[in-house]
Amino acid sequence: MKTLIFTVCHQDLLPFADVLKASLPADIPFRIGMVGSKHPDTVSLSEVAPDAVFAQDYDQNALVAASKPFFATHFLKEAEAVIYFDATVKVFENLNSVTETLQNADILLTPRLTQTFGQSEYGDEKLFLNSGMYDAGFWGLRRTENTQRFLEWYQARLADRAHFDLCHGMNHDQLWLNYVPILFDKVTVAKNIGWNVALHNLHERVLTPTRMGWQVNQLEALVFMNFKECLSKESDIEMLIKKSGTKKLIENYQILIPSANLASVFSLRKAMQPTTVRWKQTLRQNLQSVIDFIETFPLYH
Repeated sequence: MKTLIFTVCHQDLLPFADVLKASLPADIPFRIGMVGSKHPDTVSLSEVAPDAVFAQDYDQNALVAASKPFFATHFLKEAEAVIYFDATVKVFENLNSVTETLQNADILLTPRLTQTFGQSEYGDEKLFLNSGMYDAGFWGLRRTENTQRFLEWYQARLADRAHFDLCHGMNHDQLWLNYVPILFDKVTVAKNIGWNVALHNLHERVLTPTRMGWQVNQLEALVFMNFKECLSKESDIEMLIKKSGTKKLIENYQILIPSANLASVFSLRKAMQPTTVRWKQTLRQNLQSVIDFIETFPLYH
C-alpha cells in the first residue's frame, strides 16, 4: 500500500519539520503543507484549497489545525494512505507497526490516555475531558469512501470552528475527534504505548535507553514522540520529565533545533493555565524547589 507522510507548518515550525523529515524512513514520501507565507519544497494551502473560506480571526496555530484535512484530501490523490504527524514529532523506529495497522483501518487514532488516573503534574482527568480524548498530533487515513466522508465532515467544521476556546467546545482540531469512532466506520484506536509518547501521557510511561533503542515501560519500543509540550522550563514539568526518564531524550532533541522559536509552538497545557503575576510565579517556583529538596533528602541525615 503506497503511503505518504505529511505535516502542516507555519513559518516558525519549519525547523521542527526538518527534524521530523530526517527521522523518517527513506522509503516513505514526505510532504510539508504550508500556511501563511510560501516556502520552497512545501505545498501551500492556497494550492490545495483555493476556494476554502476560513475564519478570519484564526491565528497561525488555528489555521494549521484547520487545514489538516484539506491537505489530507490533496495528498490522498497521490497515495493510498496518508499519515499525519505534528512537525514537533521525531520518529525513532521504522513505522511498520503503523502502516500495517492502517492496512486494516480507514481511520487510525491514538488515545491521549491508556490508563485511569487521578492527578498528574500535567493535569487531572477533567482536563482530558475538556480538551479531547484522541490526539490530533498524529492520525492515519486510508483512501476509501468512508474516509472521504470523514474528511468532508472534518473540513466543514474546522473551516470556522477550530479556535482555541474550551468554554465554547473548541480545541483547534482535537475535540472534534471525539465524534469520529461514533460517526464513522472502520476506526481503529491504537493503544500501543510506544506510539505518540508526549508530555500529556508521561505520567503513565517510563522510558529507558537500551542497546536496541528506547523502551517504554520495558514493554514496547519507542516508535515516535511528540516534543511540542516538553520544551518548557516549568518546575512541575521538569519533575514529570525526570520521573519519566525522558530528560536526556528531550535534551538531545533540543540540540537539533538550536534556532527554533519555541514560543511559537502551541502548548495546550500553557493555554489552559491562567496568567499569574510574576511574583506569584517566582514564589510558587521557590516553594516547589523546597518541596523537591525535602522529598529527595536522605532520611539518615
